[in-house]
Amino acid sequence: MVRDANDPDRVFDLIEALYASSDATQQMVERMSRDPGISRVLQERPRLGRIDMEALGRLPEGTLGRTFADHLRECGLDPDLLRVLEAPDAASYVKAHLFETHDLWHVVTGFLPTPEGELGLQSFYFAQNGSRVSMGVFVAGLCFTFLRNFHLCEVAMPQVVRGWLLGRRAKLLFGTDWKTLLNTPLEQVRDFFGLELDRVDDILRESERARPSLVPVQA
Repeated sequence: MVRDANDPDRVFDLIEALYASSDATQQMVERMSRDPGISRVLQERPRLGRIDMEALGRLPEGTLGRTFADHLRECGLDPDLLRVLEAPDAASYVKAHLFETHDLWHVVTGFLPTPEGELGLQSFYFAQNGSRVSMGVFVAGLCFTFLRNFHLCEVAMPQVVRGWLLGRRAKLLFGTDWKTLLNTPLEQVRDFFGLELDRVDDILRESERARPSLVPVQA
């Protein structure tokens, strides 16, 4: 993945390897279970399941489901090719749920499916769940940017900060039964989770304006 973070197979391979660490997975489940709401989710295990693009395309414009379908089409993603994993226990459910909802998280957080957008979303993941898996994918993506796409650092790092701020300020997205929200306007979904996209973007712009000039002062 450090050689080519744009290859989705390498991303999946890294995630599989990180989840293969029983200690990391168990620690994640134990930490999540301390939250009563998440503990209930780990027992009920709601799933997004297979995506019906035609049905989503008939939803009103601006709804979460319609925007999600438009996002998949624009990215050239075939939902029938996305991995749908079995989830017989809490640990496997965490991985399966995050796999199948990844592009929905792109939609609700506003991160584009670009290298810098992916870094921002991984930062959001880590801010929300603090897992070793999220940090591992983030670090590998950051190394890829440093070694192969250093010119993107100026645009990538603000997205990392944006992801952290959004993730820390918002309600937990993990375990959401997204099927029940597909017909809801996207802006209402964002409001419900406290995803203050405009406010966080304002914070970043204010920070950029306040940055000291790098031009040396003439004596």
